[in-house]
Amino acid sequence: MRMTRVAPLILVLAVSHATATHAQFLGCPLIDQITLEDCQVLEKLFYDTDGFNWRNVRGWLRTNQPCDWYGITCQSSAWPRDIIHIDLSGNDLTGTLPGDLAFLSELRSIRIDNTGPGVRQKKLINQIPASLGDLEHLEVLLLGNNAFSGTIPVELGNLTNLRELSLGDNKLEGSVPERFGQLTQLQHLDLRGNNFGGAIPDSFRHLIKLEHLDLSQNLFNGNLPTWLGDLNALKFLDVSNNMFSGTLPEELIQLDQLVWLSLANNDLEGALSLKTATYAAGITNCHLEGNHICIPDAPPYADLHQVCSLSQQSTCKVCRGSDCQSLESVYYETSGASWIQSEGWLASSDPCDWHGISCHNEAITSIVLADNDLTGDLPQAFSSLRNLQVLNLSKNTLQGNIPQEYAGLSQLVALDLSNNELTGILPLEVAALGATLNECNLSDNAGLCLPDTASYAALNANPICQLPLRKDCLGYDFVVFSELRAILGERSVQLVWSTTQSSVGITFVIERIEPLEILAEVSGNAQVPGSFVHTIDNLDPGQYSFQIRQVTASGAYRVSEPITVELYAEDLVIYAPYPNPFSAETVLEFTSGTSGSVEIVLYDLVGRRIQTLFSGTPALHQRTRIILDTKGLPSGTYFIHSFLDGRPISSEQVSRIR
Repeated sequence: MRMTRVAPLILVLAVSHATATHAQFLGCPLIDQITLEDCQVLEKLFYDTDGFNWRNVRGWLRTNQPCDWYGITCQSSAWPRDIIHIDLSGNDLTGTLPGDLAFLSELRSIRIDNTGPGVRQKKLINQIPASLGDLEHLEVLLLGNNAFSGTIPVELGNLTNLRELSLGDNKLEGSVPERFGQLTQLQHLDLRGNNFGGAIPDSFRHLIKLEHLDLSQNLFNGNLPTWLGDLNALKFLDVSNNMFSGTLPEELIQLDQLVWLSLANNDLEGALSLKTATYAAGITNCHLEGNHICIPDAPPYADLHQVCSLSQQSTCKVCRGSDCQSLESVYYETSGASWIQSEGWLASSDPCDWHGISCHNEAITSIVLADNDLTGDLPQAFSSLRNLQVLNLSKNTLQGNIPQEYAGLSQLVALDLSNNELTGILPLEVAALGATLNECNLSDNAGLCLPDTASYAALNANPICQLPLRKDCLGYDFVVFSELRAILGERSVQLVWSTTQSSVGITFVIERIEPLEILAEVSGNAQVPGSFVHTIDNLDPGQYSFQIRQVTASGAYRVSEPITVELYAEDLVIYAPYPNPFSAETVLEFTSGTSGSVEIVLYDLVGRRIQTLFSGTPALHQRTRIILDTKGLPSGTYFIHSFLDGRPISSEQVSRIR
């Protein structure tokens, strides 16, 4: 259905070039070929993007045949003709892209990317209009090499007929909408050269027709998803210059049409499998440099040392088998490169020759890495070494919980994890194993404890592994406290939390995040559950994040979930109504940075008061949302005036259309 709107008719002068002489503008009322409404959309596009200074303005606003204007293509010959293509690529458009383009409901393509030889540095700015998501017939949207900012409108995910989308080389940020997974006809997607972050949306797995995917030069992170290997139409894949980590998914070898692969300059690591290395060597253009990827120094890889621009120094020695994989995980998870002693680790094909490892009949039976600067979480990977009899990791700085999977080490006779920074409740299954061991020592881990419950008492051992049963075992010696809340003042934030039990011996450290700064310490000296309040004064306008660090008498700590607030500089901030123009309803949002009475009123064009939209004292620094119901409201132009304590603040113009 064609969307219509009402817009003022104007008479202006137009030029063919920035230096051309002026000629009489015919005006939309005299336009042939297309409707008045469609002409007014083109007229707005021209003025909003500095049309007088376009590189080519042939016909624009000078003839009454818009279908012959530069960059415009219309469908059919009967009146009115529908505009189906707009191609103004490399035409020096600047300013903002009008959302009114959504009224050209039959559009098949929009090409306004600022590319091509000799293009001057003129670019479109501000946000991409969300209304473009209403163009249900759109197949091509090219807006690359401009200066669009903000986030991608999720509404673009409604363009289910889209085959080509280019938003590359802009200033966009945030995450890519999951709704893009609905664009199942997409063949070409270019998001390079922005500031997008987070993981690649999981919904991209549905883009099975995708042939070209360029996510390079962004801030994407996390692991490369294995389902990339299911996009078997891909010919071009570039995710270089991001922050991806983890290993290279072997599923990529399923992309048998790929001719360009670049994963360069990320934080990928690990050794290439023989299958992956052989596959990568056959790709015409392949780049893996700038990572921590290595090619195993083994005979099967002898001819593959130059795979994908990897240098000859990018080799590594690894062994094969499940035990080797487990030990490799241990090495990386505990910062093996920083160990005091690491002779042989990952450099020899026989782990029995590695430092701290002893074997019997080629089976690993003992691992002793005590006092060796192991850091990070206690690796679960040890639980895969089913022949292990001795495990000694004492006197390191290992953290986290003891994995329940350790209970599966049925051959174990001695376990020493003492003098680390382990935390949490010892799993019942591991406690049951520990009660039967010849030697077991889990002492001197400040946050590790055993609860005095019937299940643990039934093990008939106290202490277990030199840990006593305790009534107050919560896993950290901590009290349980409620979710951190914030109450905002004009230039202050009041943090509020409460405990569900005695807080004696607990110190609550109030911290600001980014940069990390200790603001205050509150002693928890209540014998019974209680509430705590701390006020932070004299804050400048801006965004703040706070957290509570709960510290026990033994020095162990636990950090709350952070809370983020924003204090606004202005007394009253009114955000632009949307949509505008509107038919059924429009939404207005505002924030107040100071205490006071706010009144927001709708007036008509001649200054008559139509209705009061808001009157009262809103919550400080929080968005208040108003929905203007336009039932019974005639079409036309209106003004929304805002007042703070009777003082006029701002005025917004809105238009009602039917």
